[in-house]
Amino acid sequence: MFDELNREVFKEGEQIFRVGDPGDCAYVIESGRVEVYVVNQGLELLLSSLGKGEMFGEIALIDHQSRTANVRAAEQTVLIPVARKLVDNLLHKSDPILRHLLMVILERFRSKQGVYTMPVSTESLEEAKNRHALKLEATQKLSLAHGITRALTNQEFALYYQPICHLQDGYVAGFEALIRWHHPADGVIPPMDFLWIAEQTGLIRELGLWTLARASRDWAVLRQYTRHESPFVSVNLSPNQLIDESLVEEIKLILAKHQMPAAELKLELTETVMVEHPDIALRILKSLVKMGSSFALDDYGTGHSGLNHLQSYPIGTLKIDRVFIEPMLNSAHSEEIVRSSIELAHHLGMTVVAEGVETAAAHLKLRELGCDYGQGWHYGRPTPLQDLAARYPTQNFG
Repeated sequence: MFDELNREVFKEGEQIFRVGDPGDCAYVIESGRVEVYVVNQGLELLLSSLGKGEMFGEIALIDHQSRTANVRAAEQTVLIPVARKLVDNLLHKSDPILRHLLMVILERFRSKQGVYTMPVSTESLEEAKNRHALKLEATQKLSLAHGITRALTNQEFALYYQPICHLQDGYVAGFEALIRWHHPADGVIPPMDFLWIAEQTGLIRELGLWTLARASRDWAVLRQYTRHESPFVSVNLSPNQLIDESLVEEIKLILAKHQMPAAELKLELTETVMVEHPDIALRILKSLVKMGSSFALDDYGTGHSGLNHLQSYPIGTLKIDRVFIEPMLNSAHSEEIVRSSIELAHHLGMTVVAEGVETAAAHLKLRELGCDYGQGWHYGRPTPLQDLAARYPTQNFG
């Protein structure tokens, strides 16, 4: 029976569920006590006795199989049901590797329970397909994570550099470092295909330090291809890198090793960093600014409420996302967003980079609006270091 708070109340000796019943929910014991038992050749075998605060029925709830034991109330008992829908939603949002490992553990648990508790599978065709897809996804992620570790050891990663042009004089002012994976079997893998797993597994920290070290090492050559009073190379920082204050010392050591001025390193971050770890992120950013480096806020306008971050964090450069730049010439609304973003940044003492500049017309419009820098295919695609000499610094995008 149910009371007004959706709890279930059972009298002493009342059956809660039996072997073979659908495993549609788990239970938390609010008060009372239950007995878990099986029947073998007409004899009851007591498996356990559970009391207040304990949970039962969770195995069938997670893997969608039938009940593997009988449960009855040993005294008047009040239970709080945990619905399958709630657990399914939580599992759906969790990492596929964790879900797959959980399912493997449950399958092995069931296989060891013996003939008394092994159920006949009630899994539907759709559930079987979903389970197979989960296994494939988890296996792929594990393989990818292992591949990243191997790639770091075997020097399979490379940096490509995309020019950032100073709009008023038309010359290259700096470069953004963009990582690529030269996979021995799959060829060049773009960052969107592997950085997500690096983020989820924590490998992004090692990968991020490798990127910083390689960009600093290359800067002596890169700098020759710029024509600007304050040249720079931009390197992306991930949220996972900005949760450990040892990052400041690690960057100092990298810059010292390659004799790179801190003022010529620009670190790019997204608003996610400030949203997830605001206090520690602010401490790290302030330490790096004190060291001499500067920060660019990437993808401005597409993330969380950016105005608060602009006034709270030491941001020196605002990067306007390509979703506003691309339609700017044909949309008065987009042009006004770009114009107002440039004016706001300038009022706050920031420089502005427009991303996704792909035509001379967009270049001229941005220069008219007072934008400081442009980045996009109009100036050049990401290119390996050894191929940059063919184009820079003689090219002028005027």
